[in-house]
Amino acid sequence: MGEYMDQQVPTTIDERYEVGSVIGSGAMATVYEAVDTRLGRKVALKVLRAEHAQDAIFRARFQREAEAVAALNHHSIVGVYDTGAFETTAGSSTVSVPFMVMELVQGTTLRELLAQGAISQADAISYGVQILEALEYSHGAGIIHRDIKPANVMVLPQTPEDISLGDPGQVKVMDFGIARAAEEAGETLTKANTVMGTARYISPEQARGEAVDARSDVYSAACVIYEMLAGRSPFDAPTNVELAGKHLSEVPQPPSAFADDITPALDRVILKGLSKNTSDRYQSAAQFRDNLKDAASGISTAGVDDDPTEATTAFAAAGSGAGAVAAGAVATGRNRETEDAGLGSFFDSAQAEYTDEELYGYGYGQDPETARKKRRRSAWGKALTTLLILLLAAFGIGSVLYYNAKLNEVEKHMVPAVQGMTQAEAETTLRNLNFTLKFEEEHSDEIEKGKVIKTSPATGLEAEEGTQITLTVSSGPSMIAVPSDLEGQSEQYVREALAEAGFVGGRTTTVNSATVPNGMVVGVTPASGEMAPAGSTVDIVLSNGKVVVPGLVGLTRDQAIAALTGPDTLLSTNIENVTTASQPAGTVISQSAAAGTLIEQGSTVTIRVAVAPAPTVAPPAPPRPSASAQPTQAPSSQPAEPREDADRPSPEPSNTGDRAEDR
Repeated sequence: MGEYMDQQVPTTIDERYEVGSVIGSGAMATVYEAVDTRLGRKVALKVLRAEHAQDAIFRARFQREAEAVAALNHHSIVGVYDTGAFETTAGSSTVSVPFMVMELVQGTTLRELLAQGAISQADAISYGVQILEALEYSHGAGIIHRDIKPANVMVLPQTPEDISLGDPGQVKVMDFGIARAAEEAGETLTKANTVMGTARYISPEQARGEAVDARSDVYSAACVIYEMLAGRSPFDAPTNVELAGKHLSEVPQPPSAFADDITPALDRVILKGLSKNTSDRYQSAAQFRDNLKDAASGISTAGVDDDPTEATTAFAAAGSGAGAVAAGAVATGRNRETEDAGLGSFFDSAQAEYTDEELYGYGYGQDPETARKKRRRSAWGKALTTLLILLLAAFGIGSVLYYNAKLNEVEKHMVPAVQGMTQAEAETTLRNLNFTLKFEEEHSDEIEKGKVIKTSPATGLEAEEGTQITLTVSSGPSMIAVPSDLEGQSEQYVREALAEAGFVGGRTTTVNSATVPNGMVVGVTPASGEMAPAGSTVDIVLSNGKVVVPGLVGLTRDQAIAALTGPDTLLSTNIENVTTASQPAGTVISQSAAAGTLIEQGSTVTIRVAVAPAPTVAPPAPPRPSASAQPTQAPSSQPAEPREDADRPSPEPSNTGDRAEDR
C-alpha cells in the first residue's frame, strides 16, 4: 500500500480501471493488479513511475514500449489491451503519467522454476520452442526484445488439455520494456541510445555496444535453453563484468557436460545458437526452433556444424583481450538478484551504467588511470582516421539509402477511434485509410450488439497502410431474455425469432393441448421472458392437437359436462337419457370415448345418463250387479250350436200380432 500511495495513482483510472495492489516494480514502471469495470475482467496496469513521468525521454521510451507490444498479437506474448495517461501532482506541477493496460498473467516465472530444481528435458525443449515462436513472431513485426532471460518468461499452469496431451504449461514472453523497433523512422540507432540487456544472457554484439538484430535474441534464447537443459548458465562469474567478458571470449562447454541425457545433436544445436559471430549463428528464431525440435526427436539437423565448438573457437582465437575491453564498456556490477528483477532496463548510454573502474579495470592488471590514458592515446589516432573514412562512406551510402527509403516508404496513419460505431461504419473508416481488417466478436453488457468495442492496434497508435486491424465487435450481453409471444406460432417462425434474439433453436417435443392447433408451438424451454446465456439452446414444445378424455362414469350429469368442457379439454357433449332402475337417476352410466384415451381437440363425447322408470297405475274396479238382476249367464266356452231353424224363413207376422205400429 505504501508503494501505491507513493505513486499517487488514483483509485480509478480513465473512469474504467479500478487500481488494486502492486504486483511488480522496476526502475521504469510499477505494475498493479486492476479490474476493467467496463468488461468485468482483471488486467495488469503498468504505470510509468511518477519521478520519470516528468522526463520527456522516459515518457517517449514508455510510449515506445506500448507501441511495440500493442503491435504484437501472439499466444506466447503478453498482450496489451489499451494505453492512455492520467494527471497527477508532482510537487507544485501537474504531470501527465502514461499507462498501459495489459493481459494479467497468472503463473510462475522460468527463473522461479529453475530455482526450484531441474527442469526435465522434454519441458525444457517445449519451453524453448515456445520462446522461439514468440521471437519469430516479434521479429516478423520488426521488434527485437533485447532482454530475453528466465525472469522475463512466465510459465502458465497446465490446462486439462495440456495434461491430457502430456504437455507442460504454456509460455508467455513478457517485459518488452527495453524492446526497440529494428527500423525506427527518422532515428539512427547509435551507441548513445543503445538499450542494454542482462549480463548473464547478453549477446557478444550487445556487449560490444554494436547494433543488434534478431540474431541477438537468438543468442539470449540459446543461453536460456542451455540453462534449462544443463541446470546452469553457459557462463558464470562473480561479477557481471567478468560475465560479459566470458560471453565475448570464452567457448562454452556443451550442455551434455552437465547433464547425461543430452545427445550430441542437441549439443550442436545449442552451441550453434551460442556462436560468437552472428553469421555463424542461426539467422532466425524459426531456424533455431526447427533444429531444436529435430534434435530432440533424434532427426538429423541440417545446417549444424559437425564440430559444435568450431565457430566459438575461431572467435576466441581472434583475441580475448579486445573482448575483455568491450565487456567492461557494457557489463554491470549488479548482482544476479538485481539483474533478474529487471531494475536496470533503461540507460542513456553504456557508460552511464558503470564506474570507471568497471569500464577500464577488467583483465589488465593496471590501475584505472594508467589504462585510461593508454586507451585514449591509442584510440584517438585510430578514431580520427576511421571517422573520416566512415563519414565519406556513410554520406554516399546514406544518400542512396535515404532516397531509396523515400521511394519505398509506406504511408502511415494513426488508428482512428471507432469504438461505438457500427461494424459497417468502422469498416468504411478503416478501409479508407487502406488498412486490412479482421473481425472478432465478444460479449458486452455495455456496448450495443453490432458495435465496435475496441481495436488492435489500439486507437492513437500509428500503423502502416496494409496493416491488419482487428476489430472486436459486440455480440450483445452475455445474458438475454427469451422472446415472448411465441405460443400458437409455427415452429419455423419460432426458430427464426430465437436466432434473431441470439439463441439456438433446440430439439422439439409434443404435448397435449386443448387450444393450440396441431403442429403449432405451445411454449419453449427456458420459458419466454426468462434470462438465459446468449447463444444457448432453447427447446421447442409443439401441440399434437389432442386431449385426454376424462373419466365420466359415476359423475352426475352436470359434473360430466363440466369435465368435458373445462379449459384442459374443451370437448363438445352429447347427452342420451337411459331408463334404468339399476343406477341412481342423474348419473352417467357410460361414455362414447373411453377414459384416458386421446382424441382430437374439439371432438364430441356422448354420455348416457340414467333416468328412473315411470310408476305403474292399477285399473279401476268394475261395478257390482244389483239383487234383482238376472244373473248373467256366463258365456260358454263352447261354441254355440246352430239352431235347427236358423235357415228357416221367419214366419209372416200375424194380423193379430202385437206389432208396435198397430198398437
